[in-house]
Amino acid sequence: MKRAFFFSLLFLTGLVCAQTTDSQYLYGIHWYGKTDSISIGQRTDVEDMTGDRGIWVLEITHVDASQAQPWDLPFYYVGHSQKVTQGKGHSLIFRVQPYWSRNVPHSSDPYTLTTYANDCKSAASTLKDYCHIWQIGNEVNLSSENNRWGGSLYNIEWQPTPAQYAETYIACRDKIHEVTPNTTPGTQIVLMQPVSPGSAAGVRFMDGNEYLWRQIDAVSDKGKIDGFALHSYAEPGGSNYGVDGFWDAIREQLMIIDQSGLGDRPIFITEFNKHMPSQTEAEIGAKFCHRAFDEMNAWNAGSGGEVPGLSNHNVIAACWFVYPKDFEWDEYALQYWKNKTSAFDEEHDPWKSFNYACGQNYQKGASGGGPTVPNDTLWWQDSFNGSTLDQTPPLPDWKAETTGSGSVVMSETGSVRLLGNSSLDGGGGIRTAGYVYGNFRIETNITFINADRSNTGDTQANLDIRIREGSKGYSFTFFTSQSQDNPGRVILRRTNDWTQIGSCNTQVSGGINSGDTFNIQITANGSSITFTAYKNGGTSPAVEWSITDDGQKVGWIRIMTWNLNEARVNDFKLGGAQWGGSKVTAWEAF
Repeated sequence: MKRAFFFSLLFLTGLVCAQTTDSQYLYGIHWYGKTDSISIGQRTDVEDMTGDRGIWVLEITHVDASQAQPWDLPFYYVGHSQKVTQGKGHSLIFRVQPYWSRNVPHSSDPYTLTTYANDCKSAASTLKDYCHIWQIGNEVNLSSENNRWGGSLYNIEWQPTPAQYAETYIACRDKIHEVTPNTTPGTQIVLMQPVSPGSAAGVRFMDGNEYLWRQIDAVSDKGKIDGFALHSYAEPGGSNYGVDGFWDAIREQLMIIDQSGLGDRPIFITEFNKHMPSQTEAEIGAKFCHRAFDEMNAWNAGSGGEVPGLSNHNVIAACWFVYPKDFEWDEYALQYWKNKTSAFDEEHDPWKSFNYACGQNYQKGASGGGPTVPNDTLWWQDSFNGSTLDQTPPLPDWKAETTGSGSVVMSETGSVRLLGNSSLDGGGGIRTAGYVYGNFRIETNITFINADRSNTGDTQANLDIRIREGSKGYSFTFFTSQSQDNPGRVILRRTNDWTQIGSCNTQVSGGINSGDTFNIQITANGSSITFTAYKNGGTSPAVEWSITDDGQKVGWIRIMTWNLNEARVNDFKLGGAQWGGSKVTAWEAF
């Protein structure tokens, strides 16, 4: 914060610091607020809101003394930290970075990585009586979060790679671990930075999920990754007051962590909120707030949310961004909206909603508790033999999506129908929204029931199977013989820009016509990806490609049609990259 705690130093002389103990609760806030005018142990509006429960509080300290104001530096947070914690039971998490909009030192910066790491150690030593949990950096996949030295100021945006962030994290983490904290527990936990969740469109130069996967992958010694900070927000206009979209993004990040073999690492959500620029939005925010805590508590107590039959990776705590008013973030601030809505209750007032959630006494999640994802077994499958598409956890759990006036309908004979319904660009699709995959093996069967164009206003008619879907994902695209573009061909394309990848373009013998069936097998393992398709039960592949490509490491799986009358999907199976597959050749009756 620009205003901080300069005068709190006056209270330090002669005071004895009580050892801080981690909060037992799930609840947290981003910034406690100003403490200049209060004494140690004095209650504030925060304690009113929490019902005197000790919760988690995230603060930010900068460590580049040549750029930061005195009240931004660790020494000036000592008195503030004492007032936040002593006699109140709150627990601190400190986000550490050189200065605003700087996370990873550039090689040309006068402020070097070595200096940053040493300054992190100094911060840990200065605040060792109050904090043992540290977040290194913040949302590095945002261009606006990264400035490098321009000759007189840090004013040139740049884009640190995930590997450059990983190097920064390890350097800072190792130096912080040289300090033994005077806390309970007396163990340093240094969290990898939270990515900005979402696609690379607009403000992000890399998908949030992709950056997270790559920053983990870049660390050779995974034992040095202490834990993770995550961010997610209410989905604007989303179902369940935005809770469903918020949790999809969290679950995707947890799946990335667990597919990397780190299901035992502690997880802290250090930012979550609902944008509340008006009373109407604030009242939606109130509904979102306590329901989000309900969702997190249920997740912590449940299983099968990532892999059927396996435990859920717990969330220790979640910090609402922000608590205090008058810090340029009033459109998110719980304190700002207190008693300003149509009713002072949990369904209308965000402050009261947080207060209500605290009254549920939700305990913090376990440290880790997540699954060890097997690489050599079938994870889950869907034979599509019900009357409705499975759209709820546990897996299989699909999101139905359509284009034009297309639709997704169950056949009730062991397949899901993807229909164009004669509309322009009409199609249906199913996607693993809320579930992302990096290294895996797919096997599925596709039947082209009616391979004609849904509407003659478009020249294409195709079905595509997308893997690692993101800004640079992969689309295994089948153009029917009735498509005027690429008739009877299978082409591997880059998602979003739809350019062909390498030489992956095959004319299918006999074309792709109504009644044709394809058994499709895809294996992705690191940069090695194979695509195979067998037509009409044949034993020789109609399509067989092996590529080496680093464009995308993780993303959704989607099967969808475009301007196609009807295709059907059945026998979808997904397993680890070393799972041998079942090589299904039997076909359901249609």
